[in-house]
Amino acid sequence: MRINSTLIRTAVLGGLIGLMSCQAISAPADLNVKSISVPAYSLITDALIAATPTVKGQRNDAVMQLVCDLARGTKSQQQVNDVLKQNNVDVENIPATGNALSLLVNKNAAMQSTACTAFIATSLFTPVNNSALFDTVKEGKDQDHDKSKAKDQVKVTLNPEKFAQEMRLRLAISQATAQMYAVIASNLSKDGNLSWADQQNDVVRIVARYAPQYLQSVKNIYLADQATYTPVSITGNSYDVIDSNGHQLMQNAQGPVLLYRGVEWLGNGKILGKEYFVDVRVIDSGSPAVTKTKKKR
Repeated sequence: MRINSTLIRTAVLGGLIGLMSCQAISAPADLNVKSISVPAYSLITDALIAATPTVKGQRNDAVMQLVCDLARGTKSQQQVNDVLKQNNVDVENIPATGNALSLLVNKNAAMQSTACTAFIATSLFTPVNNSALFDTVKEGKDQDHDKSKAKDQVKVTLNPEKFAQEMRLRLAISQATAQMYAVIASNLSKDGNLSWADQQNDVVRIVARYAPQYLQSVKNIYLADQATYTPVSITGNSYDVIDSNGHQLMQNAQGPVLLYRGVEWLGNGKILGKEYFVDVRVIDSGSPAVTKTKKKR
């Protein structure tokens, strides 16, 4: 005897609907707990990425370098204006807000520092491109009986000086960013009634206050670092490097992992060796209740 599976599914579904219609259905707001605990690491990262200015929806290193120059005071407003004019940008027509280039002319140091901080920190989460760290050298012709088909042999080698300079910068950024993540996580609101968007706004508020210290920390760590760097592995789009001060930095498509003396300082949800969590409201306490219904006979 064959049983029609479609009829069974229809009967089961109809029974469930009937069961629901004859019971009092509680609204989500009736639940005692309306918030959930989420990793602060993910919240902070998403907030920093959202706070990073873009040009036509994309990160723009050239524009953000100028913003950072203004934030750090390494370029004057006039020097930035000159750069813009050299690139055929009419400085006088850039509004103070609402334009991708507004941060370059609005003279708002706080906004510039916050944007620069977000840009530098999130560089650890952008795709890696190590092509500039390698040298390509021709080593003569391949041996071929047909000389017309002989090809140049090419050897690709890691440039030690470029590698050391780049790793020194990336390790300085990762160490300063780990510290900033800890500051943010420790200062996030403990109010369980805040939504994800509310908590992200809180992250940006904290970053705005901490940004000058972050930029100074990156500079201080970079200048003080006299370590030597050893590549564990390095490809065009990933790297794993250790330094003589006990750090190990790995970066690939999944993001960065910074270890210090074997402890996860940043990455895999860890911040200075700890897992921070924050409560986020996912149920609106004001959700309208669903009224009771009776099953029709």
